[in-house]
Amino acid sequence: MREFFILVFCFCFITLFPTLSSASVSVPYKTETLTADGNVIETQAAYSPIGLFGKGTEIVNPEDIYIDQKDQVYIADSGTQTVTKFDEDGNVLKKYGEGLLNQPLGVYADENGEVYVADYGSEKVFKFEEDGEVIQEYGRPESPLFGKKAPYKPEKVSVDKRGNIYIIGESATNGIIQLSQDGTFLGYYGANTLAPSLGTFLQDMITTQRQRANLFMKEPPAPGNISIDDQGLVYTVTSGTTWESIRKLNIEGGNILPADMTEETNLVDIAVGSIGNIFTVGNDGIIYEYDSSGNLLFSFGGKTSENNRLGLMMQPSSIEVDNVGRIYLTDREQGNIQIFEPTEFTTTLHQGLALFEEGYYVESEEYWNEILRLNSSFGLAHTAKGEALYKQQEYDEALEEFKLANDKDGYSNAFWEIRYRWMESNLAGAFLLIFAFFTARYTVRFMDKKKNILQPVKNTTGKIKRKKLVGELLFLTRFIKKPIDSIYYLKNYEQVSVLSAALLYLILVVEYLMSIYWTGFLFTNRVLENVNIFFEAGTVLLPLFLFIVVNYLVSTITDGEGKFRDVFIGTIYSLAPIILFILPITLISNTLTFNEAFIYTFSLQIIIVWSIIILFTTIKEIHDFSFWGTVRNILITLFGMFLSVLVFFVLYVLFDQLYSFVSAIIEEVVLRV
Repeated sequence: MREFFILVFCFCFITLFPTLSSASVSVPYKTETLTADGNVIETQAAYSPIGLFGKGTEIVNPEDIYIDQKDQVYIADSGTQTVTKFDEDGNVLKKYGEGLLNQPLGVYADENGEVYVADYGSEKVFKFEEDGEVIQEYGRPESPLFGKKAPYKPEKVSVDKRGNIYIIGESATNGIIQLSQDGTFLGYYGANTLAPSLGTFLQDMITTQRQRANLFMKEPPAPGNISIDDQGLVYTVTSGTTWESIRKLNIEGGNILPADMTEETNLVDIAVGSIGNIFTVGNDGIIYEYDSSGNLLFSFGGKTSENNRLGLMMQPSSIEVDNVGRIYLTDREQGNIQIFEPTEFTTTLHQGLALFEEGYYVESEEYWNEILRLNSSFGLAHTAKGEALYKQQEYDEALEEFKLANDKDGYSNAFWEIRYRWMESNLAGAFLLIFAFFTARYTVRFMDKKKNILQPVKNTTGKIKRKKLVGELLFLTRFIKKPIDSIYYLKNYEQVSVLSAALLYLILVVEYLMSIYWTGFLFTNRVLENVNIFFEAGTVLLPLFLFIVVNYLVSTITDGEGKFRDVFIGTIYSLAPIILFILPITLISNTLTFNEAFIYTFSLQIIIVWSIIILFTTIKEIHDFSFWGTVRNILITLFGMFLSVLVFFVLYVLFDQLYSFVSAIIEEVVLRV
């Protein structure tokens, strides 16, 4: 009876709390994902290792794995020099290439059961009938377009729905080798590109395509592996680079995934799941899963030095996914194939993702609610839920979800709808308020002309303006209207003081900090929790202080007439456009969407350029330089600032090493005593 109650309790626990049991799956590795802010966090186990595939069969050095639509598994094994076909339970069905293959590294099977094998040792691709008979051999293409010196060392192979053969070759930097069924060379496809740099940009600007072909240019790395999805899209991975290391190619061979979607440089294989998810594995045993747009869902796995430790690899060589979402991972060193099964958490995610990818946003909402209940930091779930709410015209809730997901495009669309609704409801009232304001203003001014009703107010404001410090601060507006005259009065008549300039520097810092906190969500990438106000204040004051000191020293050497006081005061007053307009522009950014983004960016550009022009004019007038003399002075000032920073950095490193050395000696003396 006691055992019966225990069984009943366990059954009820699993039934009532299935997600809890799923989340607590014990695995020998961490599972990580990304938050909406791009931070890596640990999450529930996404996949759990469930065993070895084909256990008890002869698998020595598995190099590549392919699973067809019937969930039949093909293993290219360089150790046995064969390709073995298994059923979904791991029973051997057929062996290909016995006595023929030399070093098979890649395998593919089409919908007719015909098997393609990339044999690196024989430098050929073999095509087999389903019964094992060799149909055709694809050797080095004879076409002159292939290139006389181009290498032909097949490592991986795949075939699209039209029957075109795609071959990944060793050092094939020209791209994927594409052949027809009769072996005709169709060309290179999807060649990798180099990360853009200043050198490549200038080279593209001043040379033609023919000239670039004759230049000695750095070549991009060759792709390392390939996969083709059910829609015929080609995917590749490339090791040794972070630029487009994972690629999803369009019909022209261009990449349609983000170029910087991963920082991994050790990827060895790629596979595509039934809903378009992308799976990759690195030589460190870490498995990565992305959605079809290149957003990271999970990373898990790892490396081990122990034999047969389930879930960890010694030398991963290939990855594949079957029709139910299980991952198959080959280990060349251990000579086995491990199977990973999705947990309930991942199954729920895939169900929601499948509906989301097909555009069924509303239908997918319940799955995203469940994902967020289990992991509230899952960024993709917030984006998907936001889309679902947006489709249901629940724009306020959608706005919050997009903000949590850091999805600026979705946020912009939702905010546009909210703003449009507000304008529909309040536009008439807003116009009435504006009309009432101008009517009241006109009435008051008219009455003031007749009866001087504003005279007490004018007297009060006049007294305030006549105070020395207030007048010096208000002199800032004169720099907007008449900068040259203002500089003359600043230098010769001392219309301003060091105190007023110091207050303006303080105001500039405060406004800068306010702009960090008050800028609209769409126009900032700041994480407010990570903002250090002292550091931010330093980023404003230190460059300005360095500019003032270096410019004064340089101007003294080059016969400039300005005093240190003049440079100190003139610099801050030259920033009048920024001081006067940065806050209004910041506040306006909260009312804009991406459709009106140019208003914000163009306004910022105007006040920055305006301030630079006034600063240039101020330096010119203060030191009485010519135009080109001022240009030379500013360039030398910037160079002097660079040298000053470099000297401070060197001194910091030296003193840090000296401190470490002295600390080590003191610790040694203390330990010995």
